[in-house]
Amino acid sequence: MNSILTIISVLLVLSIGLLVYTVLKLREANLKIAKQTLILNSVQKLSRKMYQLENREFFFTEMWSILKQITDANEFTYFKFDGIDALIPEFVEGIYKEQILKSRLKIGEGFSGKVALDKTPQYLNGANKSSIAKHVPGTPNEDSALLAAPVIFNSELYGVILLTKLGGKSFNKEELNITEIFVNMASSLIAGSRLVSTIKSGFIDMLKTLITAVELKDTYTAGHSLRVSRISEIIAKNMGLPKNEVTKCKIGGLLHDIGKIGISEEILKKDTPITQDLLTEIFRHPELGYRLIKKLKTLEGVSETVLYHHEWYNGRGYPKGLKDGQIPISSRIVHVADAIDAMVSGRPHSKKKTLDETFSELVDFSGTQFDPKVVQTVLNSKDEVKSVYAEEIKETILDDEELFEVL
Repeated sequence: MNSILTIISVLLVLSIGLLVYTVLKLREANLKIAKQTLILNSVQKLSRKMYQLENREFFFTEMWSILKQITDANEFTYFKFDGIDALIPEFVEGIYKEQILKSRLKIGEGFSGKVALDKTPQYLNGANKSSIAKHVPGTPNEDSALLAAPVIFNSELYGVILLTKLGGKSFNKEELNITEIFVNMASSLIAGSRLVSTIKSGFIDMLKTLITAVELKDTYTAGHSLRVSRISEIIAKNMGLPKNEVTKCKIGGLLHDIGKIGISEEILKKDTPITQDLLTEIFRHPELGYRLIKKLKTLEGVSETVLYHHEWYNGRGYPKGLKDGQIPISSRIVHVADAIDAMVSGRPHSKKKTLDETFSELVDFSGTQFDPKVVQTVLNSKDEVKSVYAEEIKETILDDEELFEVL
């Protein structure tokens, strides 16, 4: 009888032990599944948002909030590679933020410098006791762990992302692999933003070259394109137009006379009365400009602004004789801005007018040559228009993010 009870007791203990083991394993599996689900959802969330976020700081903020939850790290640092030999902290989160932002590392120096040199993700537990890690001045020498991954795209180093754990916590291989996933996303974003920056710079240079080419042929209008652009922008914004339309007006103002590249300098600089034949030649410049811009994919959206900027509201303009709403709003705005600067600056065959005389002339031709709504907006924006002539408009007018809205 005792033997039977003993066997039953042993079996019961084994059953309970097996049950407890099974429960613990299930709990461990559920935690692992929950963590994997969190990682997957986080990757999807960040990948959806990475090209919607306004700048790198917002991206790193999102990235840090995710990695902090997954790895239990205490600090996040993005070191930007300066392209020569140094790593400079650009974004830091954590209790020692101020001290870290003052630090600088050479490639190969300290743990992050070593990761940059090796271009390989690594982690280091007990970093405060290691000769590899470099102590940040002004911070306590407490038990810490480091995990760093290089920000690389097409073998080019952009920087290093460093996670730090304090209070004796440590990193593991799984956390290294997880962090590497998010760093790869950061690499794509940073490399992409660098490429976009290069494209923007090239676009700006192209615009400056085109404007310079026009003004070299028609020196009488030096600075004209920049002023027309600024006035067009003022009008478009004060009419409450969408950003892409404001951009069309701004670039359209810059390039409205680009077609003059195809007109003889002798005609453009002629200071005697112009014959009808010569006038017909000059009237070709909107179509010449349109054909030139239309071939540039980046500027295709503004080509019609240039084509129709000499159309009249009553249909008596050129080159197509469009009227009223048939004329793109950007063209109607540039037409008024162009007329303002032509009157204020003067031309070989017409003397300069004051701004008040110019505003009066706009009213006289409102509804015939000019769109009444555009004219009224100018009258409501007199102080802003006058400010264009109060100081020199420089080429920095081109250094504006709005130029890169979708046209």
